[in-house]
Amino acid sequence: SLAQQEKHAASLRDQLHNTLVESAANAGEAAQLQQVLTNRVEADASVKTNAKPANAFAEMFKSPEMRDMIKNQQKAVFGPMIDKNYAEFIASLQMTPEQSAGLKDLITKKMLVDAGMGMDMLSGDLDADKRAALVQQAKTDKEAIDAELKQFLGADNYTQYQSYEKTLPERMVLGQFKDQLASGTGALNAGQEQQLMQAMSTERQAFKFTTDYNDESKFNGDFATFFTEEKINQFFTEQEQLSQRYLARAQSILSGDQLTAYQKFLTGQRD
Repeated sequence: SLAQQEKHAASLRDQLHNTLVESAANAGEAAQLQQVLTNRVEADASVKTNAKPANAFAEMFKSPEMRDMIKNQQKAVFGPMIDKNYAEFIASLQMTPEQSAGLKDLITKKMLVDAGMGMDMLSGDLDADKRAALVQQAKTDKEAIDAELKQFLGADNYTQYQSYEKTLPERMVLGQFKDQLASGTGALNAGQEQQLMQAMSTERQAFKFTTDYNDESKFNGDFATFFTEEKINQFFTEQEQLSQRYLARAQSILSGDQLTAYQKFLTGQRD
């Protein structure tokens, strides 16, 4: 069983490595990534000891250059995503450009906490206690940023912000669905979008997942017990059940063609 887990872990590391390299190339930073890897290889080659060989992939995430590069890439990705997903909330508060920028900076700061934890998880061999400590530290850091957000927005607006955030998964999904439909005759109107978003949010929050991978608060850092094959299969089964509830609610909101497109979209999302 341990051998199989090691083989699977190695496969995942290879996949993630390939993804990072491709992402760096797409961002025009392949040269920088290559230099970081070259420096790491040369540094490893210069050390001649009898110690256990280091994990080159894990060592890569200890590089300050690599971490800075990934952080900058993530900021570049988070910016447009935040602009799109929080546009309605910002508009509802009638924020000035300066206030809007301040809010986006805090949201980005919070999102980078999990990204940093992810790199720490990949930067070496961590036992269960160390992984749990990383998760707890990330939780503490995000709570501190939430306190900053509350002070920035004020108590009433912060309550609205919390309610808005609960609907973000649906807003992100519907944003992709809207983009797929584009602006043709089958495009969603504002009323349909709001109704479908509310229906999906209500169904998701009422659904009782056995293991909910959408709820990051449930993760304690123990990959071995959290991501078992049984739990993953159960999650996908329950996700299919939730999708059927979405479709049932959508029948009274969407037209026939829209409903067909929505069903195909949900299937593509699960796949």
